[in-house]
Amino acid sequence: MEIQSQDMARKRRVAIYIRVSTQEQKMDGYGLESQRKRLLEYVEQNKALNLETKQEWIFEDVHTGSEVERAGLQKLLKAVDEKKFDAVLVWKIDRLSRSLKHLLEVFERMQKAGCSFISLQENINFNGAIGNLIFQIFGAIAQFERELIKSRTRSGIVASAEMGNYTGTRIPYGYKPIKNPSGKGTQLEIIPKERERVQKIFHWYVYEDMGYGQIATRLNDMGVPQSAYYKRKGAGKWTVHHIEDMIQNSLYRGEFAAVTKDEEGNALPEEEWTIVAIPPCITEMTWNLAQEKRTTRKAKTATDHTYLLSGKIYDVSLPHHPKFSGKPRMKGGRSYRRKQFEKDGKQYPVFEVPTEPLEEAAWGRVKLALKNPEVFIREYFNYERYGKSRLEDMDEELLKLREKKANLELKMERIEEGYDNGVYGAERASEKTAAVQQEVDRIEGRIEDIGKELLVAGLQEQEIEGLRSAAKTVKYNLDKLGRKQKKILIDLFIDRVELDRTPRETGGKRTKWDITVQYYFRFVPEKFASLPKKGRTTKGLTKEDIEDVFGKKKRSGGQYWT
Repeated sequence: MEIQSQDMARKRRVAIYIRVSTQEQKMDGYGLESQRKRLLEYVEQNKALNLETKQEWIFEDVHTGSEVERAGLQKLLKAVDEKKFDAVLVWKIDRLSRSLKHLLEVFERMQKAGCSFISLQENINFNGAIGNLIFQIFGAIAQFERELIKSRTRSGIVASAEMGNYTGTRIPYGYKPIKNPSGKGTQLEIIPKERERVQKIFHWYVYEDMGYGQIATRLNDMGVPQSAYYKRKGAGKWTVHHIEDMIQNSLYRGEFAAVTKDEEGNALPEEEWTIVAIPPCITEMTWNLAQEKRTTRKAKTATDHTYLLSGKIYDVSLPHHPKFSGKPRMKGGRSYRRKQFEKDGKQYPVFEVPTEPLEEAAWGRVKLALKNPEVFIREYFNYERYGKSRLEDMDEELLKLREKKANLELKMERIEEGYDNGVYGAERASEKTAAVQQEVDRIEGRIEDIGKELLVAGLQEQEIEGLRSAAKTVKYNLDKLGRKQKKILIDLFIDRVELDRTPRETGGKRTKWDITVQYYFRFVPEKFASLPKKGRTTKGLTKEDIEDVFGKKKRSGGQYWT
């Protein structure tokens, strides 16, 4: 049969798609030739549809309908995307695909290209208003299917993350995948040799001021290989992008943000992220210093002066302990200043001290803690308060108190039995019960006090071990840190600075003052990587627990400077 090709401007260009399986090819009425004949007859005989086709517009495949990667179909869809046809004609819908998901995807591509669809056996023609409506319905179904898959995928990721699994798309350098002990999902385990290299990379960046490119070059020159698990394009050699990704990846400090967006793809508030705890390669302190350096390098100019003790200095010579703020001095230099004020009819003059001696003393103590932790522990921790003998005494007292409490509770039961048996009257039984209960309350109070002391002792020991661990990572180059980096370390170590001043007897008209400075140190165990990093999928000591033991302000030690 000769294929007509006239009046092209007014004709609808029709592509013909024919598919048979290997078995169907052998069956009478199902073969390629049989389908081609019927479809060409349809184009020829339906003059009212104004259809036109050509030999080169016929696409054929010998494949099963479940296979989507068919050569003929892919050529057809590429031509559809290029808007070469007005319609696609098939013998039956299942010739196009037997997968509903795939069929919806094909229909969606046709609709976007403005291409209609005709099925001879089902008598379907998507041309015209009704055809467009049907196409839109198919498109809506396809969209619904995608959203359903997306929702299921996200729910699966959230559920897996809450089980402590790593749900990232690639394994980061320094780690290898291992089976979750539950048998479901994958967790990460540190590769010791690679962790050492990660620590070196952060050390070069923070303390030797090396850039991403310099670090990558050094690693390549040293012949350091990429991890076999680090699947990334160009992973054979280190690049700037490898180092940049590593420096800003919070996973290395022990946190993996598994879910940061909602089902619509919108960013979630940080408190709603799903976080998985990962074994850390670096300390929290090193991470903070690296991020500060990264921020500083991005900034073109540093406009604000960093006051190392900003927000930490209090005037304890006054009852309400007003704060100091950092201010430039009129005659040059900088100071911490508590402004003048009037209260209850009395004038309080300005209290101002230069920044240098306060900051140098604070930074000196931080350096001592990091360079000579044992000296610092002896000087600033009340280490002997919870010595081995004291801890043993508390344990022994706790055991005796619990035994005594148990005996008193038995005594209470005997009093109640005596009342039931008529041994005691109601008034006498009530008196005896009240006396025993008073003693029980006293013992419970003492048990609670000892428990808090033991918790303090345990936390202090963790702090000391954390300090020792932090000191191992920072043994030199502390003097090369910038002011913002120094402030990060001071914030970790120093809780507050108290200034007290008393007038000096001079006999002159102008008052002179004796000033005393006391530094209070703060140590939070979670700041150091010697303790497991608490992800938001695990539970640790709460803020309320710590405040219950230490009060609102947790302090360790004190030191004076005059």
